[in-house]
Amino acid sequence: MYWATGSARVLAVEPSSLKLGSDGDDEELELVLPVITAGQDKDSNIESDSQNGILSRVVKGAGGGIVDMARNEQGSLWATITRESIQLWVHRPVGVIAKVVRTPKSLLDHGANQRVLWKPDSTMLVVVTEQSFLHLYKIAPQGHEGTSYQLTNSKSHSLGPGEGVGFPDLTIKFKMTIKMDAGVSSLIGLDSDIVVATVNPPAIQLIPWVGKVEVKTCLIRHMSFLLDKTVMIVSMSRFSKSTTQIWCMSDGKAYIVYYTPNASDAGTSESASSNGESWYGFCFHGNPEGFDKQDAGVVAASNPKHSLLAIGTRGGDVRIFKSGEHAGQWVFSHKLALKESQGYSNTTPDRILSLAWNSDGSALAVGQESRCPSIWSVYGRRLFPCASHDVPSLQRATEDPYLQGSRALFWSAGNMDLIVLGSDDSSSNFYAIPCAKALPSVQNHLNSAPQCLLHLNDRLLVYTEGHRQDASSTINPDTFVWNNVMVPAVYLSDNWPIKYSCLSPDGNYLAIAGRRGLAHYNLHSCRWRLFGNWQQEQSFRCQGGLAWFKNILIAGCETTVDQKFEVGFNLRLYQRENNLDNSNVIFTEQFESRINHISVWRSSLLVYTSNNTLYCYSLGSAKRVDLQLVWKTSLQDIVESPALLKSVSILTTEGSDGAEAAHITLLVDGKIYFLRPEFLADGNVRLSFRQITDRAEYYWITRSAHDANDFSLWVFNGKTLKMWWNVFGPGGSERSLATFAKHNFLEMDIEFYPLAILPERGIVLGLEPEIAVHKSKSLAMFKMATKTHLFLQTILRHLLTHHDNGEWEAYEFAKHYQELGYFGHALEILLHNVLEDEAESGIGFEEGAVLPRVVSFLQQFPHYLDVIVSCARKTEVALWEYLFSIVGAPRDLFERCLDADQLKTATSYLLILHTLEPLQTTSQDTVRLLEKTLQAQDFELCKELVRFLNSIDSTGATLQQALSMVSVTNA
Repeated sequence: MYWATGSARVLAVEPSSLKLGSDGDDEELELVLPVITAGQDKDSNIESDSQNGILSRVVKGAGGGIVDMARNEQGSLWATITRESIQLWVHRPVGVIAKVVRTPKSLLDHGANQRVLWKPDSTMLVVVTEQSFLHLYKIAPQGHEGTSYQLTNSKSHSLGPGEGVGFPDLTIKFKMTIKMDAGVSSLIGLDSDIVVATVNPPAIQLIPWVGKVEVKTCLIRHMSFLLDKTVMIVSMSRFSKSTTQIWCMSDGKAYIVYYTPNASDAGTSESASSNGESWYGFCFHGNPEGFDKQDAGVVAASNPKHSLLAIGTRGGDVRIFKSGEHAGQWVFSHKLALKESQGYSNTTPDRILSLAWNSDGSALAVGQESRCPSIWSVYGRRLFPCASHDVPSLQRATEDPYLQGSRALFWSAGNMDLIVLGSDDSSSNFYAIPCAKALPSVQNHLNSAPQCLLHLNDRLLVYTEGHRQDASSTINPDTFVWNNVMVPAVYLSDNWPIKYSCLSPDGNYLAIAGRRGLAHYNLHSCRWRLFGNWQQEQSFRCQGGLAWFKNILIAGCETTVDQKFEVGFNLRLYQRENNLDNSNVIFTEQFESRINHISVWRSSLLVYTSNNTLYCYSLGSAKRVDLQLVWKTSLQDIVESPALLKSVSILTTEGSDGAEAAHITLLVDGKIYFLRPEFLADGNVRLSFRQITDRAEYYWITRSAHDANDFSLWVFNGKTLKMWWNVFGPGGSERSLATFAKHNFLEMDIEFYPLAILPERGIVLGLEPEIAVHKSKSLAMFKMATKTHLFLQTILRHLLTHHDNGEWEAYEFAKHYQELGYFGHALEILLHNVLEDEAESGIGFEEGAVLPRVVSFLQQFPHYLDVIVSCARKTEVALWEYLFSIVGAPRDLFERCLDADQLKTATSYLLILHTLEPLQTTSQDTVRLLEKTLQAQDFELCKELVRFLNSIDSTGATLQQALSMVSVTNA
């Protein structure tokens, strides 16, 4: 997951000393607009000039604002355009490496720049002008060999992340101009063609990147799959690395569209028309019988990593669609609640202008016309800004233009920056919002369940200490320690961004892998181990992740063999204490296909490869590593595409017969599967499987705090956290997979994004975004606040409600947490929640009532009397009658406190008795309690009782009477 952090960097388009390219032979000027019309204000800052006999206008200092921007598919190159120029940017280090300024004649004849688009292979740009011309530019190496400008470390400057690669020596060269007489409403780039949607007549044209030859045209009215053939296309997008397209139409409907050239199209001549048979598709957003204009789709973005589509609407909603079970089927999944928080008026619609999924598909950035850009998780959890932020106030307090609205946005390479273009089209600035990335979006391991990793540009934040704190302490998020681990600049300058990271099960060792090579770190000695040989480091890249087994680091690798660009796939094992060197690899296992995922549990290793095969190995022992293949099998019946498998994990438990049972968990396209291997007589392995749930962003498998063989499954679905209790523990091994799916689960609402489950402390740990304003500079500063959620009361209620023997099971679970300083608080929340839910119905002791079972359960703990009175004092007085009808009369509870010498608790009951009974009776009770307090020499409590008597009778008569009674008794 991704959170904004720090403050946004300002990137500006300024006049450059770079050698300028040209799209013609005319002289280059700053800005040229069409000829002055009659009645123009004579005092305006305008000059007339004659350029080759053609009248033109030069406006000084105006028109330099960025009109549009776009990134190439990798995010390593960006293009920005002003009305008269084009800039080519490189991401690392950020800077302009080429620029073209258009000529006066070009601007006069074709109009100013309006839109920019990349060719998928990053070798060309197309710019749309205001007068519907397409200007094609070639992105080519300036030198003969495409060399790059290398940067070097010096005493005064060290290279930053990714800067070791240097600047590519690229230039922008004008190629051709194409006139679109029918106008341009939208366009996208395919590998061989530019797909252009025209305005009048509404049509689709396929224009080859090589030039205006064999242009194919199809009128909208000839496309049979459209529900309304009188509309035009307002926006188009495409699936990454595919020709499948998404069209948003002027009537608000959205279509998935495919293009298949037929034989007649192949033989058509230039500018030939098609009958529409080559285009087919279906409507997935929009009701044929009627459509609210606020629901009209205006922009779309696809997420092939999770089989999702996002549609931004005119009314300010984002609707997410999921690929269905059948090919070509897309069904509505959920809606992002953009209008339901942040202090905006719900009655004011704000059009969605841009959508951008990051490259791993785990976060969606949304840009709106006049609102702050936002970031959302796959299934709808807001990651930035927080729903509790008053964003309108923030907009007024800061001078950051991108908070007032964003016309365009995209993720940079590595997904570590969100690039935003503000709503002010006269500004020459755009902005890079730095982000922190959490480990679950990179890799999910069972061993790192109680640990957290956050990736930043040049460091990692490692949380490993919180679950080791004193269990008797209270919950204080400030006590959860994030260890700041700086990645060595010598590694990061060449190998940024970090792709994989993994903590050892004991939390003492950290391994990372970037663009090439790998490194590992000792959190105790604070020392890194890097490759001493740079060539060896650059000879392989990690694929599929990293994992620790005892003191062994396991890495899935992709290597280049003998410098012949022959790719090999293997698994490497490194000893932690040895230097990183090819000669110190203790074991290598070769594979036919790329490794996608690896997972370790005890001495078992799972390897999943891109040919949809799952391998299970035995690792031997830490003293003698012996990698042996136990079994392998295909997952073709479960996994439709290897790219959709996000996580795989294995664990083993001991059955009732003493035999070990293997359990495999898969996260595939948002669905959780349980698998069980069955060994057949012929030596093959058959997997029985069952889907447990869907809409899962990621999952944890946690071990019970009191039973090492008792495991539970936790799943976060973007809205709530689900938990399956004891699915692998005693009895779980014998349970059928069908029973697993029906097994009762509990569900809890989490106000923040969860990152780890700490079962021994009974809490969920996570992050929530925060925004502060730097007053002196009026800049927004983004932070991440550590948050915790106590889940003990949720599990206890689930056991008491859904289990026949729930009271005993709840006690067995709760007794392991009695020493926690906040255990009584958890019991209080349990009682309060059940009381509020049942008080309105007044179910009392009838069948199905939970409150009596809760009270009976609480009586087994010494916290009972404290919990009852604390709950009552924090509950409305109107509910007291119902509460005490279940737990007993407050006077009886007060007497129990006196008998048990729980004097402080009795004082709390005294406040309740004062509300329910006459003053005289309360005074007598106070005297009795005051006597016991004096005998116990608890003088602080005596002071509280005296203040209480003085507060209930301002005349002081009651206090005087009580003191005299105490004096007589003591005498």
